[in-house]
Amino acid sequence: MNGVEIVAGTFGFAGLFLGLILYLKFPPGIWGGIFWLPKLWADAWSPVLALLGLAGFFLGWIALSPFAIVSGLAGAVLLLWHIHLITRGGDPLIPVFGADQVQQIQTGTTKYRLIQPNPPPAKGTRDLILGPGKDGAPPLLADLWEPSEGTPRSGLAVIYLHGGAWQALDKDFLAQPLFRRLANQGHVILDVAYPLAPQANLDLMLIGVGHAIVWMKEHAMEFQVNPERIVLMGVSGGAHLALLTAYAPGHPAFQHVSQREDMSIRAVISMFGVTDMAAFFDEYGKTTKKQPKFSSQITRDLLPLMHDRTRVDRFMTRNRLFPAYRYGNIPGGALLIVGLMVGTLVEVPESYHQASPIAYVSSHCPPTLQIFDDNDFIIDASHGRRLHKALCGAGVRSVYIEYPQTVHGFDQYFGVSRRISPSAQVATYEIEQFLSIMV
Repeated sequence: MNGVEIVAGTFGFAGLFLGLILYLKFPPGIWGGIFWLPKLWADAWSPVLALLGLAGFFLGWIALSPFAIVSGLAGAVLLLWHIHLITRGGDPLIPVFGADQVQQIQTGTTKYRLIQPNPPPAKGTRDLILGPGKDGAPPLLADLWEPSEGTPRSGLAVIYLHGGAWQALDKDFLAQPLFRRLANQGHVILDVAYPLAPQANLDLMLIGVGHAIVWMKEHAMEFQVNPERIVLMGVSGGAHLALLTAYAPGHPAFQHVSQREDMSIRAVISMFGVTDMAAFFDEYGKTTKKQPKFSSQITRDLLPLMHDRTRVDRFMTRNRLFPAYRYGNIPGGALLIVGLMVGTLVEVPESYHQASPIAYVSSHCPPTLQIFDDNDFIIDASHGRRLHKALCGAGVRSVYIEYPQTVHGFDQYFGVSRRISPSAQVATYEIEQFLSIMV
């Protein structure tokens, strides 16, 4: 076997294997978690992988390698068809807002390119203090991103809530390319480091979001923002907080913000957010077998343990990469939902009802954009479908988009792949279009 044949076989096999990964559906829980990263990267780099498959095909033809020819061509076809499924025509905003309004949008960006151009820089201000911490907790911080000099301001602000299952990650996590794109449209972005579990429960998180809205409205004139043009946007756990804040301004948690403040918003964007906490408790329990049905079932091995001694501990906790690590929890820990809700579904069913955005659907809900993946091992797309159906039934302008062969977090990547990924490109474009309508 010569060198050309080896290279051809490697390229062909890589394209075929990762192409097949995209078409396989994995169940929620551990198996979905195992194949999550390969499928995430197969989607993100599908154009490059398709080119590798074609290279394997042509090199296999030169080297007379049947394996490279077949695997390279099959992989390239699978990957190119995936790109087609993600980027094919049709504008999901038109049925909701009408063709005339959508066609008037001029964002200056395209829905999909092989490589999207790098957006120009935005003006950033780090670690703004939005409010004091509660009960000795650190103050509420945020980063502010503004249009660069010479970019006309739209008057619209986006309050962004990062993902991380309510317990991990921080502001400025892999979202700067999106912020730069949105700032280039003239929008202002407030990226909030809301409190995290297990130190904070759901009410404390909502209070943090409420303070962010009030802060943005109080400083609207300073940043040339119309206080009636503030949009909430969240990812995963942050999407749940965004939806709940948008639909339930009367939630008991907001009594601790200020009953006199206007917390109304213009619209809300959810990237694969939970919409029914009672259903999610049951779904989570099926994949996390140790999740208790009663607090009396919490054993010593499930209780928080303190880990804050080594450099690894400090890196994981103090940089908000994964603060829950300090308490002996892991992503998918058995007490995540129980701690978040301060009880199990059997014990505090009303709290789960109050924490469900779908429970507040009415004609007063703001326009909503939901974007989901169809193979989510954490939050099933049924959450988005059910909310969309309820919103439409209430006469609310609701846009629901579900991308095939994608997984949780398909919109966030390290490095240049966000500019290459078909699903991330199309999702960003739809967000830009939706925000332009909200101006």
